[in-house]
Order: sequence, then C-alpha cells, then structure tokens
Amino acid sequence: MLIHGDDVKKEHYEKGATIFFEGDPGDAMFIVESGSIGIVKEVEGETIRLATLNGGELFGEMAIIDGGNRMASAVAQEDSVVLRIPREMMEAKLAEYDPFLQALIKILINNLRNVHQAYVKRPRSMHDHVGAMSFHITGLWQALKIIDDAGVRDQVREFLKSMDTMIKKLERILRDHRDPRRDVIIDSEPSHS
Repeated sequence: MLIHGDDVKKEHYEKGATIFFEGDPGDAMFIVESGSIGIVKEVEGETIRLATLNGGELFGEMAIIDGGNRMASAVAQEDSVVLRIPREMMEAKLAEYDPFLQALIKILINNLRNVHQAYVKRPRSMHDHVGAMSFHITGLWQALKIIDDAGVRDQVREFLKSMDTMIKKLERILRDHRDPRRDVIIDSEPSHS
C-alpha cells in the first residue's frame, strides 16, 4: 500500500507500548511498517487478543471511516514502527470515491462493528444467560415460519411454548438475585406466539 505525504508520520513503539486505547476517539489510522501490533480488548478483567498485525497491515481505520470510538486497544507486541495516517488525510481520500462506494464502505464498517459487539458481549451473569436463552428462543420462533410440515411445525410450536414458560419462571426466580458479575446483554422482549 503506497501512502505518502507530509502528514504521514513514522512512529516507533517499544514492545508493550500502547498506540491507542479502547474508547479513544479515532484521530488516525496506522500501517505496520515493521514489528507486530496486537489488537486487544479487556473483557471481565481478561485481555483478549483479537488480532496480530504484521508488516503492511492496516489498523485503526474503522474509527476514521465511521467516526466512532476505538473498539479495542493497539499494543506493540515487539519493537515496532508504524505509519500514522491522520484522519483528515483519510477523509480526503475517501471523499474522492463515488458516493455509493462511500456509503457501502460505511455500511460494511457498521456491520463489522455490530458483529464485533455481538461476539464480545457473550453472557456473563445469570441474567445474561437467561437473556441469551430468550434471544435464541425468539430466533427459533422466527425459524418456525419456514417449516413446511404442519405436523412438525405444531410440535416445535408446543415445545417452544413450554420453553418460553420455563424461561419466564427462571426470570421470576432470578429477579431479585444479585449476581456479582456485571450484566452486559441488553434485555429484549421476545416478539412471537
């Protein structure tokens, strides 16, 4: 990838140095010139490595394209050199593209953020696990619509009704339970029947 210009800066990072933190605003994107960069996220006090990037690979672009905050931190896994490309330069390059392609790129970035959020927000507390079960039951209700065999469809419908009843009982049992683990999944009311 050929990137040049007075605004592109070469930055040196020692092993363990943080290039940006999760939640930071996106003021630049980066290309690894040498070394390796780990993309990491803290989940329940545990550091999860999402990716390791090596020479020629790009990172930090999502926050530039959609204006969102950093979804993860970037840390030098060894002494590394990166090219820092400022937001303004990237925005100017994107502005040269057809508006359709600009919109398409933003949609793809948004989809990637959504997938990332769904992956990271795995159930942690008891309430989260019950919420996840409810979410999957809702998905099964939707899938029920494509079953052609009326007999099978009726059996599945009855089974899902009993599962709904059990989940509601479990929700009542746990209503006042104070789980020491933080809830991370947003409750959603199932829409089926």
